[in-house]
Amino acid sequence: MRKPPAVVDVVVPVYKGLAETRACLQSVLRAAGRVRPRLIVVNDASPDPRLADWLRELSETGRAILLENATNLGFPASANRGMAYGPAHDVVLLNSDALVFDGWLDRLAAAAYSAPDIATATPFSNNATICSYPTFNADNPLPGDIAPAALDALLARVNAGRTCDIPTGVGFCLYLRRDALAAVGDFDVAAFERGYGEENDFCRRAAASGRRNVLCADVNVVHAGGASFGATKDAALARNLATLAARHPDYLGLIADFTRRDPALPLRRAADMARLARTTRAPLILRLCHGLDGGTARRLAEEAAELAALGYDAGLLVPAAHAASPRSGEQTEPDNRVRLTLTGAPDTPNLVYALPDEWAALLADLRALGTAGVVIHHFLDLPELALSLPEALGLPYEARIHDHAWFCPRITLLNDTGLPCDEPAPEACLRCVAAGVPLENDLPPAPRLVARSARLLAGAGRVLAPSRDAAGRLARHFPDAPVVVAPHPEPVFALPPPPAFLPWDGRTPLQLALIGAIGSHKGYDVLLAMARDAARRELPLSFAVAGFTKDDFALFGTGRVFVTGRYDEGEAEGVVRELGCQAALCLSVWPETWCYALTEAWRAGLWTVGFDIGAVGERIADTGFGWRLPLTLSGREVNDRLLALFARPPAPGALLA
Repeated sequence: MRKPPAVVDVVVPVYKGLAETRACLQSVLRAAGRVRPRLIVVNDASPDPRLADWLRELSETGRAILLENATNLGFPASANRGMAYGPAHDVVLLNSDALVFDGWLDRLAAAAYSAPDIATATPFSNNATICSYPTFNADNPLPGDIAPAALDALLARVNAGRTCDIPTGVGFCLYLRRDALAAVGDFDVAAFERGYGEENDFCRRAAASGRRNVLCADVNVVHAGGASFGATKDAALARNLATLAARHPDYLGLIADFTRRDPALPLRRAADMARLARTTRAPLILRLCHGLDGGTARRLAEEAAELAALGYDAGLLVPAAHAASPRSGEQTEPDNRVRLTLTGAPDTPNLVYALPDEWAALLADLRALGTAGVVIHHFLDLPELALSLPEALGLPYEARIHDHAWFCPRITLLNDTGLPCDEPAPEACLRCVAAGVPLENDLPPAPRLVARSARLLAGAGRVLAPSRDAAGRLARHFPDAPVVVAPHPEPVFALPPPPAFLPWDGRTPLQLALIGAIGSHKGYDVLLAMARDAARRELPLSFAVAGFTKDDFALFGTGRVFVTGRYDEGEAEGVVRELGCQAALCLSVWPETWCYALTEAWRAGLWTVGFDIGAVGERIADTGFGWRLPLTLSGREVNDRLLALFARPPAPGALLA
């Protein structure tokens, strides 16, 4: 096998950006290494006289060769001119807004000569599409936990000599072997004019000749992006992408397939783990959960702070699809990948593992992170293998209850008609699932779900349920589970006295708030019936949803409902206060295990009326911060109870029978 050459031409086309260009060229000249760079700068008729003068001064020192275009030719022609200057030399095409570090050229050349059929090699960079790090296919900010030169040294250590086949190189820093250039030809200026896509075309021509393009995983090159080009970037991109697709019809499919498979993930993951190892970390408590928004996500954040106060790091393992699309109202396709994140850690997006293929890698990384315990919060869309992590790691574990997924495939204990079920034997659940709306989750059939849950819960050190209602339901199904009632931590509420909204004359419109994502299980159908009844009877009632619903427009059609739209975590109290409502409604028709919407209503100083089911009824009765409604009431009957309540409030916590 041929050895890398002793000298490589580093060709830098330049157009604009004095500061970036100076930093780039100085980094090339300053970087130590065995392979010597011969720096060739092509001034593509820069409009900046300061830049042109500085390049001439640099050339006069003998440290760089300067080629000057009489007119602006564009990147492909400038690159070709620079590559032709030394017809016997390999070439690195380097953007003028890139920065390199000690040993970069040694490692890049070694990658290019790691096999006889390699045409090009591209390093990792913060901004290099399919060669980007830390986030794949993204323009990343520089990591805040590690300097670029230190990251380059880290990659040199953890990915020493490692490469990965890629469908195309990336032109910001592209090593081109001279034998490939001789066989394939230079960049096609006629087709790609002023630039963008010419290196992709070259790489696909190289592939057609039997050569490969590789990612050099042990080099990091900083890339700012765009300094070498003028203002026509977007137009050039669109035009040249069309040219590229016409010339290589399989190109976009190859890129899509590479993106889907992401074979470079283990290389980025190794870098992520090495960055984590640079910091002194506390023992890790690993939480297993779905990655969706909502009350569970809020509780996970609270728990992470509690663990930190106890001297632990908090880790979270979720389905990778949920991590990419966390909104609770969005459905994602389950797959077999899981994503690990650590609270308060640097941005490490590559701790993603395809199970079962990367089971051993996941176990090794969790051990390396000092995992000391596991907490199972939820298993929606998690590969079942993930639930065996406590056993595989030999660690104690606990469980947390957020809903009824441990024994109900529908999660909410609502039957096929949308009403609360009587929690029958698992065999009856099969009929419920078969008869109703198809499930939008991957939970196993009820008999297998219950059997699995019985085994997991019986082996847990503790099973924490946030309400007596949730604990009682779970204990009835799993008598061997060590269930403990552990309410979520609450602030101290300071509600005004219940008559604060009086005197009410029976005519002044009253506005009631609902908080969160209002789907069917959160009482959407009840709300719609109430709004229609209020409009039909011209009642002095209107409703404001702080959040969103499953069908905002049907509610708008009543003329009685306002919907704010989504808000960010932590904004709920402010959004609710701005609505200026007199009280809040919690119309959940399923037995909630906690209900953060109730918490937010109280934080906003609103007395709350809710159905007497699950934690909602329990918490209202316990605190006296509202009133309870029988679940059997129609929308019209709920409106009547509300009007009577405002006319003469009963004792706090009372059931409005």
